[in-house]
Amino acid sequence: MYLSQLHLQGFRTAADTKISFQPGVTVLVGENNAGKSNVMDSLRHLTQPLDPRERSPYPSGDDLHRDGCAEGQHGKACRSSIDLTARYSSDNPADLHLYSSAFVNEQQQTHTEDQQNQRTAPHDTARSMSYSLTITPPTTPLGTAKRSWVAGTGNTADRDPEPAARDRIRHVYLPPLRDARRELGSTGSARIQHILDRLLRDEAEREAFLSHIGTVFGKMAEEKPFQDTVGAVQERLAGLTEGAHPQVAGLSFADATLQSIARNLRLLMAQIGLEPRDLAESGLGYANLMFMATVLTQLEKAAEADLTLLLVEEPEAHLHPQLQTILLAYLAQETRRSQLRETDPDGWLGRVQVIVTTHSPHVATAVDPRNLVVLQRRAVPAVALPDAPAAEFTELADPAEAIEGSDATPAEQVHARGRSFTTTAVSVGRLDLPGDDHNKIRNYLNATRNVMLFGQRVLLVEGIAESVVLPAFARTLFADDPARLQRFHGTALVPIDGVDFLPYLRVLVTPDPDTGRQIARRVAVITDGDAGLDKREKIAKTRIADIRQLVAATGVGELFHNTFTLEAELLMAGGVNRDLLQRAWQTQRPQAWVEDWKVIGKGKPDEQARAMSTILDSKKNIRKGDLAQDFLAGAEQPFTRTSFVVPDYLANALRWVTEELSD
Repeated sequence: MYLSQLHLQGFRTAADTKISFQPGVTVLVGENNAGKSNVMDSLRHLTQPLDPRERSPYPSGDDLHRDGCAEGQHGKACRSSIDLTARYSSDNPADLHLYSSAFVNEQQQTHTEDQQNQRTAPHDTARSMSYSLTITPPTTPLGTAKRSWVAGTGNTADRDPEPAARDRIRHVYLPPLRDARRELGSTGSARIQHILDRLLRDEAEREAFLSHIGTVFGKMAEEKPFQDTVGAVQERLAGLTEGAHPQVAGLSFADATLQSIARNLRLLMAQIGLEPRDLAESGLGYANLMFMATVLTQLEKAAEADLTLLLVEEPEAHLHPQLQTILLAYLAQETRRSQLRETDPDGWLGRVQVIVTTHSPHVATAVDPRNLVVLQRRAVPAVALPDAPAAEFTELADPAEAIEGSDATPAEQVHARGRSFTTTAVSVGRLDLPGDDHNKIRNYLNATRNVMLFGQRVLLVEGIAESVVLPAFARTLFADDPARLQRFHGTALVPIDGVDFLPYLRVLVTPDPDTGRQIARRVAVITDGDAGLDKREKIAKTRIADIRQLVAATGVGELFHNTFTLEAELLMAGGVNRDLLQRAWQTQRPQAWVEDWKVIGKGKPDEQARAMSTILDSKKNIRKGDLAQDFLAGAEQPFTRTSFVVPDYLANALRWVTEELSD
């Protein structure tokens, strides 16, 4: 049993957003303000905390998606409630037998959806059930939010006939920006008490423990310094009370309760072989892992629920890359362990599912790409007005132009139709990709290449040489256009170390079948034509044709290719480039460079380029990445437009990928 889909309507940044999840671990990636934390909070609304002491988020008017309206200025057509729906699935129908009132009406699915489900994840099959929550936030500061639940398709008079079943699905929440030292220091006794509570669930065992600790406390109070303290107080107390009703002083520890015991305990830590010390003396990363360890102890109690969602925000906080990978591997192990857990005698399934938000490429590469969901912040038309489908919305040019069938004033209609931002999702596991693509992406994506999932602009290049020169070229091209230069800085520059662009392109431009959204909004591919290199030239022509066909069908991609190779194209661009390349070449081939450049000659530019391409293809000791570095090192510093000449195809690619997007 696992959470397979979440549908958010009108919740904060989500106007109407569907997100698909995989069993085990799902990692939500994306830029800031994409809505990752909002997804986590929606799940906290939809499920009960495993620890009853955890506070669930309280809905407020600010949680309503604003539909493009200014604060406090909702129009009549704006939404007044939040709708959240969680869908759960299982490969074993017996897992859902207690949720019969929440079964999904499968007849409502289309034939297309069924085909997609057979092709991808097992959710949306007959083994699914759902719970929907409608929240009406308070309209006044002292008001109370209203909640109403619907189980399944809600086709009965009682739309939530078995609320107790809903409570069998729980969550454990690990917040972002954790201050582990504070949480586990003087204010962290509640976590220690929670662990003690879990370990001492047997009443007789608890009473025996507390009785023993009470005896220990009593003996401690008999120590001489404590008795001397009592004597010093008694001497003065006697002088103050002997004229009336004499009093006697005593001293003891607080009653032995788990709370009083935990209040005086502190967790200590050190590397194995050293004496554990206060957490203030540990690094932030390991202190953070200690905090996580205390939270994860709650998963032992997951055996008392059918499904526990472990919600972890930004696990990378204070952790170096290797620890991030170790942490994700551990969380995945927790989910696998829960799948092997036998059903509890009381009927609990005890399944655990992990959902993680991250900004770290290292965390994202620690899971299979199918387990990634890319969240983005996109501009969309605002709310649907009567008789006006949302897909047809545009801003009204004339405020006097009213919409037939709407009771809103023209000004309200213009306001309601203003631009709004919403969270959109692309679940990689739901993309209709060839099987080989999934395997290639899993093998190819590393922490460097994975950055293409975090932004909306991607620049795909063959290798290290292009990734070296393009930032310098962008700085010179956009020296007078700081906004465009910033857009380049926000572009993922990804060297794929080869020419097999199609798997990368497909994952970036294939729409999610649930949302219709793609990961990228603009993808530029830069590749070589390899002219003059016989078989490689023929292969390049086929590759270019395949890429062109794919990008033409997407509307978000563009192909930029040269005739020869990068180095030859730099030579053909002319100007100071020939001298820069010659000096860079001399650095790598100090003895043979003269003969090489005699072969290159000073003929027509295309003849020089063809000769250089042939030499580069045959001289395996020429390192193209180093050649690019040396080319830039020899240029006039700081870089200006006279430092080098940018080939046209590269300039065009940089200008295209940094164009301002329309929405």
